[in-house]
Amino acid sequence: MQTTSDVGEWTPLLAAWLGDGKARWKKVLRGKYVVSIAAKEPRRLGLVANTYEALVATGREAFVKLRESAGVYGELLDLLKAHKWIYIKLATDDGFRAAAKQNKNSITVEGIVMYLELVSGRDGSLVAKYFTRDLEKALAAADKLKAAGLRPNIVKSGPNYVVYIATTDLLKLAERDGEIKWAIALYLAEKVKNGTPRQREIAEKILQRHPFLNPGLPLLQNQ
Repeated sequence: MQTTSDVGEWTPLLAAWLGDGKARWKKVLRGKYVVSIAAKEPRRLGLVANTYEALVATGREAFVKLRESAGVYGELLDLLKAHKWIYIKLATDDGFRAAAKQNKNSITVEGIVMYLELVSGRDGSLVAKYFTRDLEKALAAADKLKAAGLRPNIVKSGPNYVVYIATTDLLKLAERDGEIKWAIALYLAEKVKNGTPRQREIAEKILQRHPFLNPGLPLLQNQ
């Protein structure tokens, strides 16, 4: 079922939902797509979800219609960091949803789980690291990354071998892989919100230089 009432215009529904709507992002992550709106008389809007809430639409297609109805205003909602707009992205963007489910500090590249890390230094940068105590595994991981057109480095750190790729390669991956893009965006947003002063500074600079990584995500972490 797409709607529970004859909602002919999705733009008014989007406006109503952004104002008084309800959704739970964990349910969206599990594929439960429900659009409900707070109302004193819920029967006038749709099916009654509870005493003060009307169920007006269900299903992923409903969220697709809501996103389409925003048009160019979607960019403004990004800038405003509207958390209900983020729910719509969770429901309609597979890469975004997969990244939200994943460890917020990691990405998977060619089957290799790598951990994101902000590096201080002069201008600050973002890297992704793979850790192993086995040199052969480190070399094999580096070969996989090279085969994917990346430029990995291997360094020794205590008992570990660390295979890492730098910011340039991460940006390349983000441009061609939606899941990696969102994982990086989530990581940077979390650092802007909860990182050390230096981490916040570096993350903000990266987001300013590369706006396509800044979809307005900080509110997502605590929803």
